[in-house]
Amino acid sequence: MSNHIRRELEKIDIPDELHSRARLGVKKAKSELNEESHTPAKENKRSPGRSPMRKKSLYKRLSIIAAALLLIASTLTFTPVIAAIQEVYDKIFSSKHIDDSGVRNAVISGDGQILDQTYTDKRHDITVHFHRVLTDDKETKLLLTYQSETTDLEDYYIDLFEGVSSINLMVGNEKRKLKNVGWGSRYYDSKENKVVSALSFESLKGYEGKDIRLEIDQLTIYKDRGRDSVETTWPLHFTIKPAAVSERRTVELNKTFTYKRETYTVTRVEFSKLETRVVVTGSDTGTLTDENATEYDVMSKLERQFLNARKNSKEYGYSVNEKKSGVFIKSGGKKVEPIFSKGEVEGENDEYIMTFAPVENQKDCVLEVGDSVEIPLDKSGKVIQKKVEDEQSEINALLAESGYTLVPLTKEEEKEINQYLETFPKELSIKRKAIGKLKGHDNSKILEMSISEGSGVLSMSEAQDSKTAKKIREENGFSFIPIYLNQR
Repeated sequence: MSNHIRRELEKIDIPDELHSRARLGVKKAKSELNEESHTPAKENKRSPGRSPMRKKSLYKRLSIIAAALLLIASTLTFTPVIAAIQEVYDKIFSSKHIDDSGVRNAVISGDGQILDQTYTDKRHDITVHFHRVLTDDKETKLLLTYQSETTDLEDYYIDLFEGVSSINLMVGNEKRKLKNVGWGSRYYDSKENKVVSALSFESLKGYEGKDIRLEIDQLTIYKDRGRDSVETTWPLHFTIKPAAVSERRTVELNKTFTYKRETYTVTRVEFSKLETRVVVTGSDTGTLTDENATEYDVMSKLERQFLNARKNSKEYGYSVNEKKSGVFIKSGGKKVEPIFSKGEVEGENDEYIMTFAPVENQKDCVLEVGDSVEIPLDKSGKVIQKKVEDEQSEINALLAESGYTLVPLTKEEEKEINQYLETFPKELSIKRKAIGKLKGHDNSKILEMSISEGSGVLSMSEAQDSKTAKKIREENGFSFIPIYLNQR
């Protein structure tokens, strides 16, 4: 199909009902294709791989199945529908360059309302294409791309979370700034100088059937010299159709478990086409208050475990490090991975929210926290507490994960530590207890190590080089590297 013909086809508005039929055709065809592609090699008499003729046959079969279902559903010409089906597969939103698996699943399944609107920012020579919108009770996803022939877009972001960018809603005379939900997802294609963006902001479900206008105000630029902005407004006007709206199912729970000597309760789980949310309260998920009555938040041990399996790359954003333990959902025997780009979604009061990919089997879901506990995400299943760690084993495991070993202090070393803490009591804003020394790093730059009792964070102070570190330790009366436990 030529680009010119395709552009003309994409201008045709596709009825929601017909689009739903197309989605069913895609799912059916995809299922057939997957069955074919997983045929054991021994059944393929020609070779373990497919011949060009075999591949062509499969693609032909996919098109025939999808087209046949559409012809039964409607007497309209199926040409524009084929363009819509094509869009599902040729947009980068369905690839792992987008680190939100909810977006990828929705695009592959054909969910959401196709917008297909283009806006030209003549001042900055940027062409914006609005592709699709999806919304439920908690959030909206707006999928768009922007591209330029002359402006280098590598550092141009629509950052609703930490940047100067914002998205505003206008309905009639009403105009208000929409709140972000997480960070959203972004990928820069250097070959085409194109940015692919999945913005995430508050729900628009209440505006179904209404004409609305969205405006993206200001682009955020991140460079070595700091943050900058581009003054611009990108408008989008459309009517929210039923195809854009999906439902969210909430299950109220009261499942209590312990992890690293903290107590947590799963209060509810929310299922939608965009995500699976697990809402938790715990003994260390709330706001803390210091001796000066100043309130502050500390990352809970559960949150640290959730983020432990996160890795980041410039090309693929956040993904899972398979070598590390984390927090996962298992559904139907398969692991459901976290959506790390929603790591900053805030709950009420002392709630902590963990977000995962959508699940197909909502009645068979288990939350796995490392190798310590399994929590069925239904009302009947019982919590399986596999392991309860004591303080010492937790400290040893934390040090071991970073390649360190804790060694007990001798009586003479305990005297040295006590003398030091008595000499410099006011320099420390928190109570510290010496729990041992570091093994095998006497010639390193490390001066001391600390472990937070509250969050389990391991930190250290270092000198410029090992010689200086040894000199400082000796000046403080140490012949070793002390390890402290920072107490609450």
